Amino acid sequence: MDPASRPLVGLLLFALAAVPWARSQEIALTADQVKALGITTAPPQAQATGEVNGLAAEVMVPNNQLHVVSTPLPGLIESVLVAVNERVRRGQPLARMQSTALAEAQRSFLQAGTQTELARANLDRDQKLAAEGLIAESRLMSTQAMHVQAVALLAERRNALKLAGMSDAAITALQSGTAISSNVTMAAPVDGVVIEQMAQAGQRLEAFTPIYRIARLDPLWLEIQVPLARAAGIHDGAPVHVPSVEAKGRIISVGRRVTPESQTVMLRALISVNASRLRPGQYVEATVATAASGTPQWRVPNSALVRRQGKPLVFVRTGQGFRTVAVVLVNEGPQSSLVSGDLVGSEIAITGIPALKARLLGMGG
Repeated sequence: MDPASRPLVGLLLFALAAVPWARSQEIALTADQVKALGITTAPPQAQATGEVNGLAAEVMVPNNQLHVVSTPLPGLIESVLVAVNERVRRGQPLARMQSTALAEAQRSFLQAGTQTELARANLDRDQKLAAEGLIAESRLMSTQAMHVQAVALLAERRNALKLAGMSDAAITALQSGTAISSNVTMAAPVDGVVIEQMAQAGQRLEAFTPIYRIARLDPLWLEIQVPLARAAGIHDGAPVHVPSVEAKGRIISVGRRVTPESQTVMLRALISVNASRLRPGQYVEATVATAASGTPQWRVPNSALVRRQGKPLVFVRTGQGFRTVAVVLVNEGPQSSLVSGDLVGSEIAITGIPALKARLLGMGG
């Protein structure tokens, strides 16, 4: 800006701020004057719904799509079979370990099986003796109770082996005489992608120590922080757009709590279109549509907006020149803004705004 013109611009802004607010003011200009002043016009873009853009958001894995694989028993990690970013299938081996606790669990299972067989034989014998009246009924009841306890213990020991990673086929083979083993294989519980590895070969780990984190990465969540002042009109089901990757989804929950430090509300969106272009932990900018209201909304260039006493207005073309029309700022963007107001069928000034400001103040007439 020319240094000599700065005092004039300052005087113009001061005078504009001092003019009392009016709902509408006319500025008479001929077509030749409009052309000479470099004023051009364009119709505002009607918007069916409003939108809030430039919102900070973090990509998250939905809770029901995240799984942790941990060691079922204490032991030594012998080998890890997959790495981060690999796709895995349900039942695919992920790691192997040696655990003396597994051998002990198998021995206990076989012992419980033997006790169950003995209890079954004793029950058969006492039932026959009771039928012939050779033993008291109390002895038969005691034998029945011992059999029930033995069966329950066997079921408990079987479940312990299944929790340790043994399949039903492996347990049946163990009952058939297969040698006791201390090898434990940990398998993928679901189809997905390995997003974190937390153990290495050669580590000795306690029971239930996490070793892998597996996730299904489609669809994904977006956790969006929206300023409280801009959250009005955002409801469940509102469309969400990530312009940088053309990912799309919808709002599935609107937070009821405001973060005190930032005065923001957390929105959660489910991204179902082009979710594969996003990565968990990634920070992106999101756009959220707001519910349509009864007042028409328009997209206008920021250069077309004039503020007087803190309130926005635009210059609307008329047959005699221009008329000021007050608008309500719905959402301000870097290049254009969303406003509401009576602009149906209008053309607004988008260049030559300083000349119109001067005419509004009676300067340069």
